[in-house]
Amino acid sequence: MRSKTLVSSLTLLVALTALLAASFASPACAQDDRATVRKILDKVGRKDDKVEDVADFSREGRVIKLNLTRRGLSTEPFSEFPAEILHLTALKGLLLKGNSIKSIPHEIGNLTGLIEIDLANNTDIGTLPPSMGNLTNLKKLDVRFCGLSTLPFSFGNLKSLEMLQLWGNYFTDLPSCVTEMTALKDLHLNNNKITTLPPDIVKMPNLTYIDVQRNNICNVAPTVDAWLTHLSKGWKDHQWCENVKH
Repeated sequence: MRSKTLVSSLTLLVALTALLAASFASPACAQDDRATVRKILDKVGRKDDKVEDVADFSREGRVIKLNLTRRGLSTEPFSEFPAEILHLTALKGLLLKGNSIKSIPHEIGNLTGLIEIDLANNTDIGTLPPSMGNLTNLKKLDVRFCGLSTLPFSFGNLKSLEMLQLWGNYFTDLPSCVTEMTALKDLHLNNNKITTLPPDIVKMPNLTYIDVQRNNICNVAPTVDAWLTHLSKGWKDHQWCENVKH
């Protein structure tokens, strides 16, 4: 009888231990992510910033949004993408606008929960890694003024993308992957060097806004001309072409 009581007590003790471990799981996650954000802030020279100033947390304590946008002249830009960001696996929003980042690591493609990325005004990026095509939950991508002239073919896999901001770059034509982004609603192409648009662009089912001003779009197919005029009546204004009537 005493043996059975002892076994029951041990079983109860094991169950209580497991319950206590589970109850401490969320704080551990919170501590891990907060420590990671703190390390990032120290690394990019923002030691005076609080973790809560730049990060939003889930109920479980995981970072879901990280905002390292440069705040005017009060913050120094950083040039290296902080590798610690890649450990924030619950991340949904990543805002790095206005810094001096020179490259985006291939491993960013592992952050598959990302819904929004803002890399605008990092003028030295030049190219984006093909692995970003793995970010199939991405809805908004802002890469204005990033020194881009092309996009990887894999970006055609971004079937959830609704807004793409490419303006202020060096594109001479529309990357073919863009017409494969079937959920795209807003497309910003102004201030590039684009000379024409592919006929397939008129088949994009959800595109309702396009800005192509300040390009070199001088000759397009009649169907594209009519389609552009329907979406943006003043699209021919500010094209750098002698034969375009303003």
